[in-house]
Amino acid sequence: MTRPAHVSPDGTRWWRWWGALREDYTLAVLTLGGVVAVAWLAPFAVYRALTGNWLAAANDTILSLVFGWATWHAWRTGNTRWPGWVMALSIVAGVWAIGVAAQFAALFWAYPGVLMMFFLVPAPAAAALGIAAVLGAAAFSWRELGGTEGLPFFVITNVLTGLFGYLVSQQARTRIARWQTLSFVDPLTGVGNRRLMMVELAQACARPGSAGTLAVLDLDHFKSINDRHGHDAGDAVLRAFATAVQSALRKTDRLYRLGGEEFVIWLRHGDRAAAAAVLERVRSVVRAQVRVAGEAVTFSAGVSTHVAGEPWEVCIARADQALYRAKQAGRDRVLWPTVDEGLPDRA
Repeated sequence: MTRPAHVSPDGTRWWRWWGALREDYTLAVLTLGGVVAVAWLAPFAVYRALTGNWLAAANDTILSLVFGWATWHAWRTGNTRWPGWVMALSIVAGVWAIGVAAQFAALFWAYPGVLMMFFLVPAPAAAALGIAAVLGAAAFSWRELGGTEGLPFFVITNVLTGLFGYLVSQQARTRIARWQTLSFVDPLTGVGNRRLMMVELAQACARPGSAGTLAVLDLDHFKSINDRHGHDAGDAVLRAFATAVQSALRKTDRLYRLGGEEFVIWLRHGDRAAAAAVLERVRSVVRAQVRVAGEAVTFSAGVSTHVAGEPWEVCIARADQALYRAKQAGRDRVLWPTVDEGLPDRA
């Protein structure tokens, strides 16, 4: 998730930060770790140094710096994956180091550490790291723990803490995945929507040496279908159209619904001849399979080859111009840009 790099000074900065914390629980846990590092560990590092406990002071200082860096990096880049791993591993190392330097204190830090793991890294890794933290705390604080007498209580309570973290984190992951699916899929046709198209095309066109073909498709006389047969029939046509197009595409190709009766196809591989063959197959399949009241449904399309390094918006603008000409020329056809439209394509 990308964080706001600049906001106005009218208070929206804090509101957006708060919104980011509410939307991304990994970022929230990373931020909590950073706050703990600044407000708790850093002052304790100074206190340990003043009292001559240099080992504990070094441990608190290193943890403060690592936690602080992980939080800063997550906010700076919007990437929480690697900072999450860094903080999770640091928690294990920190619990062990606290056990060496302060013995019994490691027992108390194990609980929040085990809980945080499940919000920072995948569940299997969190379980393994949690076990390592608990074993380290128990080993280095064996005397304070009470030996075998206190070990079962310590282990069981940490297991319960881990189970709670697992259940809550998995529910959060499931809800987020469901929300992302709904936000990127067109509910009527089941294909990618405009938002997903923008994300995927931006990524595809930003790769060095990227190549592909964009086609903008518009169903012919769709308003007439709605007017004569009703909107339910129109919706059925859109669903059948999406199904037919996907059946004719290659596995590497992508279909998006731009809005209304307009769709976009991204053909990732192949030259102009290969793209033309795919689009002609799509046109034939749609004409054969999509019908309303016994009449074949057709579409018009404008197509353009993406030039390496150019924004996808430039490519789709050329395809839009070609689509306009296809509709003006009588519909039910696929056209490429002309030289007048800034055509980079070659026959």
